[in-house]
Amino acid sequence: MTIGRRTVLAAPLAATGLLAGCSSGAGDENTLTFLNAHSGAYDNVVEAFEDAHPGVRIELQSVPFEQLVEQIQARLASGDSSIDVMSVDPPRLAGMVEQGFLTDESAHVDAMRENASDVGINSITAQDRQWAYPLWTSDNFLFYHRGVLEAAGVDLPGRSSEDRLTWEQVLDVARAMIDGGQTRYGLAMDQVNRYYAVQPMIESFGASPGLVGEDSLSPAVDAPEWIAFGQWYADLFASGVMPRGVDPAQMVDLFRSGQSAFLLGGASGIGELAEGDFASAWDMAPHPYFEDGPIVTPTDSWAIGISSFSTKQDLAREFVQFATLDPEGARLSSSILSLPPVNPTAFEFYVEDLTALAPHQTKGFAELFRTDSDEYARHRPTSVGYVQFENTMNDAFTDLSTGADVTRVLTDAQQTLERQLARQRELAKSDDNR
Repeated sequence: MTIGRRTVLAAPLAATGLLAGCSSGAGDENTLTFLNAHSGAYDNVVEAFEDAHPGVRIELQSVPFEQLVEQIQARLASGDSSIDVMSVDPPRLAGMVEQGFLTDESAHVDAMRENASDVGINSITAQDRQWAYPLWTSDNFLFYHRGVLEAAGVDLPGRSSEDRLTWEQVLDVARAMIDGGQTRYGLAMDQVNRYYAVQPMIESFGASPGLVGEDSLSPAVDAPEWIAFGQWYADLFASGVMPRGVDPAQMVDLFRSGQSAFLLGGASGIGELAEGDFASAWDMAPHPYFEDGPIVTPTDSWAIGISSFSTKQDLAREFVQFATLDPEGARLSSSILSLPPVNPTAFEFYVEDLTALAPHQTKGFAELFRTDSDEYARHRPTSVGYVQFENTMNDAFTDLSTGADVTRVLTDAQQTLERQLARQRELAKSDDNR
């Protein structure tokens, strides 16, 4: 892991006593602390902001994704004012708002509308108000091994939305590649067994997102459509189309090595695919859909929020607005991790950078990305119970990938979620009766 020059890689909570007051700049009125899950990603935008504001310092505290939610929960629940700015995962926004962790930024919604996409603003909206500033968005694509498909005489997929393949077509080719000995596997996923990547498959298959009802607090993952989808997903692994037990971080390497014909993944992987001898061996196509279902694509990515416990909210707001809404700031915020910014001007710079990396493969990328975002993107459920839901379902998908009984896995997940979300429903009713 690369650690930027201003980055403090915070240790696990158990080793730090919840980190209360650990920030060296917590008591300095000109120092902001930014807790995030992206080590090194903000170095450029921080440097630009500090250069424009002599005497101001941004202290980056970067932790692995798995620890970010835990640290925010532990530190802000105790009223810790040492965090001024934090990364916000949109599906977790509703829970953070419910607990009073974020400032209400609705007064600045006009500036957001001028400098961010609608899908980005929707991602940070709860209770009809805005609680953070959208920074990045996302989509997934079907990367394929050009040489392997050509050698097998398979027609190469097109790049436009009109050329979009169905999952039935993709799996026919994948199985043919395996049967013909061209590849060991047919399909890899860079976020295998994670709800973010599986949700578009589920909804295109005809099932619900899994959380339904008022406030999205009722689980529905044992419905017949979910059981049928679960069997389809489990069969991918049981049949050898998808590899079992491979860490998501290793999927791009597995694809690059020629072991898989296809890779379902995000644009952030293009830089790695464009490196070295592999640069001309791959191409990309739109996210597939099921023949009898709608086209569904993923969306949303990280936003940046301001702590309601910060004593430096005006300075924090100035930094966050620069990092997200200002075209140059948003460009700098997206310049290291290669994630798509929601700022329209910064997005154009982002596309230019991708084009420089992979000129052939990214032809039509911008148009496809906008089509997916405007017409087919589905947000993950906005619910105060999303954290419990995502954790439970990620475990369930992992169990399905290892061959566990589909009906038992999804029935157990349903029962677990009913217990976990019952308290959230009671609290929601109490709030309604006040």
